[in-house]
Amino acid sequence: MKNKVVTVSAKAWVAGYYLGVCEATVTLAVNAVPTVQLECAPSELESYKPLVPHVYAPTISDFSDLYRDLAQKAEGMSEECEIYIETNGDDHDVLHLKRWILAGVGLSSITAVSAPHLVIVAQHPICKLTKVGAICETTKSNQSILINAAARSGTDVIKIMQAVYTCARDVIEYLPSPSQYAKMFRQNLGVGDFDPGKYLEYSGSNGIFLSNAASGLKERIAQAIGRMVFPSTEGSTWDTLVRLCGMLMLNITQNQKNNYTGDKLVIEPMQPWKKYSITLDEDWSFSTDVPGMNPFKIIGVMSRKLGPQIVECSLGLRRDLNAQDKAKLANPVSEVLYVPKMSDVSLSDGRIMMTSAPAVLEQACRINAPKGKFSSGFIDALKTYADGFDTALTKYCQAVYECTACSMVQGSARMALGFRDFSGQLILPGNTCRFRTKDAKGKRKPLYYGYIRQVVHHLSAKGGCETIVAMSYMRPDEGLTIKGKVVIPAGSPNAAYE
Repeated sequence: MKNKVVTVSAKAWVAGYYLGVCEATVTLAVNAVPTVQLECAPSELESYKPLVPHVYAPTISDFSDLYRDLAQKAEGMSEECEIYIETNGDDHDVLHLKRWILAGVGLSSITAVSAPHLVIVAQHPICKLTKVGAICETTKSNQSILINAAARSGTDVIKIMQAVYTCARDVIEYLPSPSQYAKMFRQNLGVGDFDPGKYLEYSGSNGIFLSNAASGLKERIAQAIGRMVFPSTEGSTWDTLVRLCGMLMLNITQNQKNNYTGDKLVIEPMQPWKKYSITLDEDWSFSTDVPGMNPFKIIGVMSRKLGPQIVECSLGLRRDLNAQDKAKLANPVSEVLYVPKMSDVSLSDGRIMMTSAPAVLEQACRINAPKGKFSSGFIDALKTYADGFDTALTKYCQAVYECTACSMVQGSARMALGFRDFSGQLILPGNTCRFRTKDAKGKRKPLYYGYIRQVVHHLSAKGGCETIVAMSYMRPDEGLTIKGKVVIPAGSPNAAYE
């Protein structure tokens, strides 16, 4: 590891003011709004001819007037910022953020012995989704039928959300509201700056959650997601998206095409084992962690089944079965279990992790059951669930295993300030990093791989500029191996979206 010095210059145009930047922190993370915090001199910069001195001693009222004006503009989240950061070291780089939103302002104490400063918080335009999303009115129509019709043909979460928002805004009828204020929120739902499709690109090429696990599930799953995104309770569109990410094994991330330097981010299936696209070398690193032992080793994931299987196993059969019916049952059990293929699994390789069936699958299980579907007998009901929901639930258990194994092996790399890796790729959360070192012969080799969950760039005119890359799923190989056998290959997709 070598010592590196990077010099920086930064300036910002904030709500019509041109401000000098003393320090800046850029924070990027999975499932988080990209944010920049600026520490600025509390007076506007002015342009003068070179070598012509200009001395100005601002008063306390000058500081407070500027702060009040910016604070009022930040309240509406309607003022834009433009931030320009330039770095010079072994490499020259520029970060230019346009049309970001002024989200917050602070002012330090003003004393006779220290220079005051303004703190400016700017966020990616996706932050506007945090302001609109809830409907605080009571429907007077059969909203489930309308939502089902709107969501049934959805091909991804964003399209389902847009269809349901249109339904909630323009189709569903509501009881009279005590004022027009709630109606104003509803009419802005999913429109213009509050449309999630304006800020997010869906990168899941295989459709929606568990829709490919068994035939006939796609429409039910889409309708179940549609009911879950209907904004009937408190919470913004952003809150709904983050909640969906947890329920549907999605991540709001960034890639080289859609990232914080542009208008859109990415929403995609959680893929901690995706192939590496970022390469960091120890030459630029101040410190790093070597992957340790996994504190939470699992060898499989089990879940209780949905539907009549549980009733059959816990209460006994509902009626006497003839020999033919008994043969159809084929040794029914009340759980599904996923264990990676290994011929010599032992207890020392990990424990079985128990999980609940995902809420969207439970909802799909109950939705639109045709009349009389299960009236022909208990055996038919068992077959229905075994052919569809059990298969989907097994896929879900596989996805939970692959997104949990090694997730607690975490670490970070601290390095000289840099927005890109050695190949010119932006260092972005939601991507796999390969960290290289040199052997005794000076040849570069991978030290570890890790899934980037957060990137923090800190720059200061006083020095101490650095980039911190925080990772999870740190491992010595691209995939996960147990006893020398690959159980999760590099590049494995999310099983719930296969």
